[in-house]
Amino acid sequence: MRSFANAPERILKVKIWLFIILLMVMAITSMAQQKPITGVVRNAEDNQPIPQATVTVKGTRTVAITDNGGSFAIQAAPNQTLVVTAVGFQPLEKAVGQQTVLNFQLTGSNAQMQDVVVTALGIRRDQKALAYSTSTIKGEQLTDAISGNWTDALSGKVAGLNLVRSNSGPAGSNKIILRGENNLTGDNEALIVVDGVVINQGSGRRSAIGGEATYGTGSDNMPADYGSGMNDINPEDIESVTVLKGPGAAALYGQRGANGAIIITTKSGNSKRKGWGVTFNSNASLEKINRWPDLQYEYGQGTDGMLHYSFGAGPDGVSTSATSSAYGPRFNGQMFYQYDPVTGMRGTERTLWRPYPNQTRDYFETGRTLTNSISLDGGSDRTTARFSYTNVKNDWILPNTGYGRNTIALSVNSKVNDRLQISSKVNYTNKASDNLPGAGYGNQSIMYWYIFWQPNADLDWLKRYWVPGQEGRKIFYPFSS
Repeated sequence: MRSFANAPERILKVKIWLFIILLMVMAITSMAQQKPITGVVRNAEDNQPIPQATVTVKGTRTVAITDNGGSFAIQAAPNQTLVVTAVGFQPLEKAVGQQTVLNFQLTGSNAQMQDVVVTALGIRRDQKALAYSTSTIKGEQLTDAISGNWTDALSGKVAGLNLVRSNSGPAGSNKIILRGENNLTGDNEALIVVDGVVINQGSGRRSAIGGEATYGTGSDNMPADYGSGMNDINPEDIESVTVLKGPGAAALYGQRGANGAIIITTKSGNSKRKGWGVTFNSNASLEKINRWPDLQYEYGQGTDGMLHYSFGAGPDGVSTSATSSAYGPRFNGQMFYQYDPVTGMRGTERTLWRPYPNQTRDYFETGRTLTNSISLDGGSDRTTARFSYTNVKNDWILPNTGYGRNTIALSVNSKVNDRLQISSKVNYTNKASDNLPGAGYGNQSIMYWYIFWQPNADLDWLKRYWVPGQEGRKIFYPFSS
């Protein structure tokens, strides 16, 4: 007699095999429904192909990107819909149906592209489509009120961006630090990228001589801040500045981008402009001292509260003028042998011991900067160009100090064919600076002299600063040791 003890187990195995076969049939049926769809995405205005457009099967994660010729290939079912999007164009949808070739003609969008950024590879992307944090500043925001250094305009516009200013002359440079200092001894500055080119340490130098020291109370040669390659970029030629923070910068630029990156994109010709356009901008700005430090005018030159004063040794005793300290006799109507500006020596008679309060403020002037810029841009469907010239004239808050700058920029983009596009940008800057002050603590720093200028000295005495008989060759410092 045959045993049926294993019948339930056999029935279970049969059910499992039937279920597997059913799944395979469903998968084959589903695959049979999808088919390859190809096509080309073009600009409806000039019929030119649109590269880097995104083709998506609506409601799914199936995505394709058009190549330089605007072509794409994607898998979709007859009952599905393709959606095409591109920066600067309106989205367009088409049902697949029984077609295997779908071509798209996109219409330009009139809306301003507020959230378009340029990636490290120079590709334009919607900001919301990026996987990392960015902040974008338009060029117009940098030229509303132009300062001596255009990077000043970044202050307050990007969260976590700090500017470390040298405050050294009209061409003083700024260090850009993102999200605070991350080490105590290394470089914390953000990486600067201009049109895909990294500004290295050579073009970013701020001083002309490598051996200059910021502490120079003797004959040391103190550094003068001549600005950097970033300073010399003409803000009128900047299209946008993208601030890239966090690990995204390191992922794109490696270790150099560990402190974040500032990606600067300069302007190019506008292919949508019919013919050529001319733009002229003129900007004038004034600057002056914001606030003054409080200085004492109770004691004159000297040390340890001495009761007498003498410019050089004289009848009243030894010289007390060879010091930068101002803790000598109190101003109380005394008469001392003081400096004679006519002879450049000790006077032959005693004169009133008196202060000259706040006279040093008259030394500073109102700074003025005038910027004039003219640009020409336009082109055809296949070639665009932009030419600009900018002249800057600055007179700083110190007499006989300022700079002049002339900048010429040329950008040409030419589309040879659907697979080859040539882009070139040329920038020329000529900059000259007069009498830039020394930066740091020392005799060549203006603020060093401001702090240590003697309360009993008339600022007008310095107008005759040449040593008698050596005019044009040697300067005389009456109150310096």
